[in-house]
Formats: sequence, C-alpha cells, structure tokens
Amino acid sequence: MKGLSQLTARCAGLLVLAAAPAWAQQEELWLDTRSGAPVVSQAALKQGWPYLITMQGTFNVWGNNIVPGPQSGQPEAAPMFPSPGVATRNVGFDPEFVFAGVKAPATAPLRASSVQVSTDGGKTWAHPASTAPFNAAEHKYGYEMTGGDTPLQVRFVDSPLNDNLGRLKIGVVPAEELWLNTRSAAPVPSKQVLQKGKPYRVTMQGTFNVWGNNIVPGPQSGQPEPAPMFPSPGVTNRNVGFDPEFVFAGVRAPATAPLRASSVQVSVDGGKTWAHPATTAPFNAAEHKYTYDVTGDDAPLQVRFVDAPVNDNSGLLRILVLPGA
Repeated sequence: MKGLSQLTARCAGLLVLAAAPAWAQQEELWLDTRSGAPVVSQAALKQGWPYLITMQGTFNVWGNNIVPGPQSGQPEAAPMFPSPGVATRNVGFDPEFVFAGVKAPATAPLRASSVQVSTDGGKTWAHPASTAPFNAAEHKYGYEMTGGDTPLQVRFVDSPLNDNLGRLKIGVVPAEELWLNTRSAAPVPSKQVLQKGKPYRVTMQGTFNVWGNNIVPGPQSGQPEPAPMFPSPGVTNRNVGFDPEFVFAGVRAPATAPLRASSVQVSVDGGKTWAHPATTAPFNAAEHKYTYDVTGDDAPLQVRFVDAPVNDNSGLLRILVLPGA
C-alpha cells in the first residue's frame, strides 16, 4: 500500500505540472565551466514560442588568480556558484562580460562570452544577442529566444576546461498565453503578477472585424482578408480589416489604409488605468503581430477590447506575456 501511495503522489505531481500555465513551468539548469558537455532542458521549447533565457554567475577560465591592472577591472574573490570539489580563487568573467583580467588596449568590462546555446537540437550554436549593460551587482542577463520544438542546449566553449572554476545558473521561462475575444468586453487577466518596475514584453497577434457586415474595399480603404486569423468560436466567418495595431481595410477618405488605431487596451495596475501600449512598429501584413514593452506594477496584466456593440465583432487575438530581457 505504501508503494501505491507513493506512486499516486508522483502521478498527482505530474498532473499538477501538466495543468500549470506555461509560464509557471520554468526550468533551472546548471552549467559547470569545467565541462564541455551541453546541459539540456527537460522540456522541448515549442516551435515559434518566445522564451526568456536567464544566465547568472561568475567564473575564471585561467589556472591562476587574476591580477588587476590599470585597465583590467577588479576581480571578485570567489565564484558566485562554485564548482564542486575545486579550490576557490578569484573570478573575472560572467555570462556576458570579462570584467577583470582584460589586457591593454581593451578596457574592462569587455563584452565576450564562452557560453553558447542551441534551439535546433545542436545543429547550430551561438551566444545569444544582448545589449544589456554590465551587471556588477547580480551578474545576471536575460535573452529572448524562440523555440524550435527541441530542448534548449547550453554549452561552455573553452580549451582547456580543467583549469576553469565556477558554475552558471540558467533559467528557461516560457511566455504566458492569453486569448482575447473581440466579441467580449470582459478583461482577460494573466496568471502571473507583473512585478513593480520590472520590464515585460507583450505580443499581440490576430485579425478581426468590428462591423456586422463584410468590408467592401474602396480606393483608399485597403484590401480585407477573407477570414480572421483566429476565428471566434460559434460565429460565421466574414472578412476582416483590423489587427492589434492597424485598420488595414475599410478606411474611409480622407484617411488611407493602413491607419494606426486599436481597440485593445491593457492595464498593469489592477484595472485602475487602461491604455493601448505604444509602439512605432510598421504595419505587419504578413503576421499581424506586434510587440509592446510594459512595466509591471505588482498586479496581473489585464487586456480588454473596447467597442460598442461587441456582439457583431469576429476574431480572437493571441496575447503572449514574457518577462523582459
């Protein structure tokens, strides 16, 4: 009976994991700079799905202590996350920068990294792009990446490896997905709370119609598309001329399509204030997909559709919420 109880508990745990929202199923990987073997996430990164990959830690790739010079920067006394079974010495590297031990004519901190990732099963490897400044306090950096239906792999490239010291903590955070029906005025909240002052990236995609009839194109109105990208359930399809950022069909003179306008509003403060987030992105005729940067305020993100009436609308919008890199 005891074995059966343990099995039941394990199965229950798996069910909780499966039922948890995507953003909650984040993984933690540990990369030891003394090994060239890739570390691999348990879960595959879904095709086309955005993820935030975080890397944190400090290390040394030299067999001796780093001696600071005029331009080299100050080493730190020991790794943030030590390699097991290795004597401690000072460190001057993190996932994104050399901050000590730089030789003239360069000056620390100098952007450079031996950490590489692969999202295509190990076919291609590269250090992810970042414009983040040197983080002397946390040595932590975020990278936005897109899944390719394979697990994430992370490796450390150096030769030799056996004189290195220090581990890196790798976080894998998938975006949370929300669906906004243009036929409803009810706000849709995220499950995750957007932390106060922290950056978040919100992606909106889809097409819709806010008219009770098909759009007839005119000289300046633009061409409608035959049906919503993501249809509203239980509604007869008709053509569409709107996306999260533009009216691309049905515009009347003297305006000309595509015309920037949106009925999609977000709130980050618990519904006290609402606004369509700002973007300078051009009209995206191919994907009807736009990205917005928002700042958290210790409340879930809320998204709503503002129109009257809403019962003649048609089309869903897919919303993805990801912590900012």
